[in-house]
Amino acid sequence: MTRNWIGRLLAISLFTMPFVAGAQTADDAAMMGDAAMSGPLSPTAMKAMIWTDKLGYSTDEQMKVYLTLDPMGDTNAYTCFVYRENIETGERQYLPLTAGAVLTDDVVDSAGQTVDNAMAVAVSAMDQTRIWTGSVPAPGLWQWVGELRNADATQVVKKIYGKFVVSQQPNVELGFDGTDTEISTDTTWTNDTIYRIRHQVFVNSGATLTIEAGTLIQASGQNAVIVVEKGGKIMAEGSREAPIVMTCDAAVGQRESGCWAGLIVLGNAPMTRGTGLAEGVIPETRPAYGGDDPMDSSGVLRYVRVEFAGVDFNPETQPNAFGFHGVGAGTVIDHIQAHEAEDDGIEFFGGNADCMYCVSSGSKDDSLDWAFGWQGTAQYVFIQQDSLSDNGIEADNDSLGFDRTPRSHPKLYNVTMVGGLAQDENSSSVDGMRIRVGTAITARNVLLTGFGGDAIDVRDNSPSLFLDGTSSIKNAIIHDNGDNTGDAQIAGGVASSVEYMDVAPALVNVRFEANPDPRPMLGSPALVIGNAATPPGAGSLDTSAQFIGAFGDENWLEEWTFFGDEFDYDVEEATE
Repeated sequence: MTRNWIGRLLAISLFTMPFVAGAQTADDAAMMGDAAMSGPLSPTAMKAMIWTDKLGYSTDEQMKVYLTLDPMGDTNAYTCFVYRENIETGERQYLPLTAGAVLTDDVVDSAGQTVDNAMAVAVSAMDQTRIWTGSVPAPGLWQWVGELRNADATQVVKKIYGKFVVSQQPNVELGFDGTDTEISTDTTWTNDTIYRIRHQVFVNSGATLTIEAGTLIQASGQNAVIVVEKGGKIMAEGSREAPIVMTCDAAVGQRESGCWAGLIVLGNAPMTRGTGLAEGVIPETRPAYGGDDPMDSSGVLRYVRVEFAGVDFNPETQPNAFGFHGVGAGTVIDHIQAHEAEDDGIEFFGGNADCMYCVSSGSKDDSLDWAFGWQGTAQYVFIQQDSLSDNGIEADNDSLGFDRTPRSHPKLYNVTMVGGLAQDENSSSVDGMRIRVGTAITARNVLLTGFGGDAIDVRDNSPSLFLDGTSSIKNAIIHDNGDNTGDAQIAGGVASSVEYMDVAPALVNVRFEANPDPRPMLGSPALVIGNAATPPGAGSLDTSAQFIGAFGDENWLEEWTFFGDEFDYDVEEATE
């Protein structure tokens, strides 16, 4: 099998996306015929999921494929196609959703009709329904795809994926005997192999762990953790089509937050205490971090997901899904997602690392956290808070001295934060931003809605940093938090120092399920020219992001992220 991509359970939508001729396969062209392109369709917020019962298979296994559809009130007529596709070659076989149907090389819709005879119909609900069972295909990289097209099949309105790999390679098992794995020389984890972790994996100083795009890593247990030590590097460069996935080693539908410990990166950049020790590693004296090199590089994390991690050892020792400790600005952090973390999703302990396209969803504590002098920049941040969790952002400087230096002072641009109230009226999620313990903050183009507590709560001596101009939050939409309006959404006596609009942001769909679409709808105040600030042309910042929130006209979550309650994928009681 070519070592390119590995599949992964994925249920995420492709909205309002006109078909581009240059990107078509022969089958796409057959579906479109000579029909003229019309303008983009309105997005649909219907719930749609397609998934396989496993993420990776050996050649002698059987596969089960499931589909969930809920129109959510959408009564429009669509043409639906379901097919299995080889990711590398583009070869497709189509599956009609009719009794006794089998895969066919012919281009047919879900009713078994050819494109010429296809008839658009309203979508019927299906709940965790098994649509196919059979032997896995030949070794390779594959995906099941569901497409909703407009009535004449010329445009894709919604697209869902269930990616998987069929491999002839034996699994690589690390730490099953309870011992640590020490990576002391340059090592590559390839995407034609599944890696299963049961104990600590250390990337030692001077060594580089390279992880190919699409590699699947499954872990289980409180001591299952990947630790990149000071002087070590991780080169994990996934892609939109093939994200690197670090997830729980349990059956799909039965994975739980805290299944394993997560990813810890230790760097040599400054922090308030000079050096520190990361949580959740044994022995506790080993995970040292911090130094004097703000440009230190710990490698590259690009299109990487860490799921169901963050074991709760005790109230004082709770490793996060992503733990960045003293990580320098030479490290590339670009398109990462923490999903269903037991503690915090993404946390920065000091350092100068930047983060572009950062996603934290379903965390049981805080989604984004920082302390000990983090001075990095983050742009395009999407936080979707669990309805029973704590704060969207919890930010500190140092409890041993509020004014210790380097003071925590990140710069945030284009942030969308959705609290639990947006999904559940009984939500107990707390504050949107809790700014405390001497941290400063500069934030622009922030959209903050649906939190059960305050939108912004500034505590300790952090209010003084707003009053003297060190901290600032501007060009923001703050709406519907804690059943309050206006300045009542902001605590700590800093409301006069926060520049915002209290208006409905009019987002397409932010439900806590498989396919959120947090883009503003046409006419939203988030898109009105002049409401947003222009990000400064420094570093990796995108100056074209002149809108409020993390999304303009592109839903950049598509295809590489994973959302939804794991219960939605549990087919134990499904209709089959």
